[in-house]
Amino acid sequence: MHAVILNDVSFGYGADPVVRAVALAIEPGEFFTVLGPSGCGKTTLLKLIGGYLSPATGRIHFRGRDVTDVPPEGRNAGMVFQNYALFPHLSARDNVAFGLDVRGVRRAERTRRVDSMLDRVGLPTAARGRRPNSLSGGEQQRVALARALVIQPDALLLDEPLANLDRSLRDQLRGELRALQRETGVTTILVTHDPSEALAISDRIGVVQAGQIVQVGTPAEIYAKPRTPFVARSLGPANLLSGGLINREAGLMMIRPEQCELNPPAAFDGLVWPGRIALATFLGADWLVDVLCDNGTIVHVGSRAGVPAGERVTVGLPESALWAIPDSDDVISAAALTPARPG
Repeated sequence: MHAVILNDVSFGYGADPVVRAVALAIEPGEFFTVLGPSGCGKTTLLKLIGGYLSPATGRIHFRGRDVTDVPPEGRNAGMVFQNYALFPHLSARDNVAFGLDVRGVRRAERTRRVDSMLDRVGLPTAARGRRPNSLSGGEQQRVALARALVIQPDALLLDEPLANLDRSLRDQLRGELRALQRETGVTTILVTHDPSEALAISDRIGVVQAGQIVQVGTPAEIYAKPRTPFVARSLGPANLLSGGLINREAGLMMIRPEQCELNPPAAFDGLVWPGRIALATFLGADWLVDVLCDNGTIVHVGSRAGVPAGERVTVGLPESALWAIPDSDDVISAAALTPARPG
C-alpha cells in the first residue's frame, strides 16, 4: 500500500492553473523531494497534500484512505513551514506538546514523548523552556521538526525548512534531518528549490515545471538522464550541445561539467574540441572552467585547478557520458510518467 497517492490533482486561482493534473505515488518510509524554482507550484502541491488547500480536480489518498475532503487535523500529517509557524506565546516544549494535547494524550505520556523527541532533534535542555523569539534559527527549526514528528504522523511535510539558515548550519541540519528520517521511518515529502539539497537527502525526486511533475526518479537517475533541458538545468550545471555538432540525430546531447576533461590524453575515447579559456570560477574544492571552443560552443568543464583566461586548451567529451534529450522544454504529461492508483 502506498503511503501517499495523488490522482489527477489540479488547483488554481480563478483561471490561473497552479497545479496541473499531478499523478504521484509515494512509498511508505520514502524521502521524496519536490524540486522546482519559485512560482512553479511546489508549495501549493505540498499544501494540497496536507489539506491546507482543496484540489479543483482529483483525489488524494493516505495509506488507501481517501483524504481529499479531510481537513489537516484529520490527516495525521505533520507539517514544517518555511517560517516554522511556532506559537510565539508558548515555550519550545509547549509548542511541541501542543499536538499531543489536542489529541488528548495524558500528561505523563505527553511529557515523556515531548522530551524524547526534543532529545532526538538535539534541542539543548536550556532552550526548551524559552519562547521562539529567544531561540536561534536552527533551534526554531528543531522545535518545528519535533512538533511535527511527536504526533507520529503518517507523513511529514517539509516546506523549505532549511532555506532561512546560513549555509554551514543548513548543511549540518540537512544531514541530521536525513538521519532522523531514517531513524523514525516516517514518510517524508520535502519541497525545495535547491538541487544540492535534493540530491543529498532524497530517495526519489520529482521535478516540477509550471505546475506539473515532469520527471520522477532517484537522484542518480535524474541527474544523469534528464528527460528535458529544464530537468537537466534543475539539477545543476549542464552542457546542452546541439546534436548536429557531434553527428547525432538527437535534438540535444547533455553532459555534466565534471564528465568533461581538459586537455585529454591522446588515447582519449570521445570527442576532442580545441578552444580557449573564457572564464575560470573558483568553487572552493575545484574550479568551473568555461571553454569557448573553436566551433563557437561554450563548454563548462570541472577542473581541479584553475587555468588562465585566454589559454589554448582542448576539451574531451567522453562518448559514454553523452545523453540524448529533446531540444524542447515542453511540459511532459505527469500522468504518462507516474501513473498512480489507490492501493
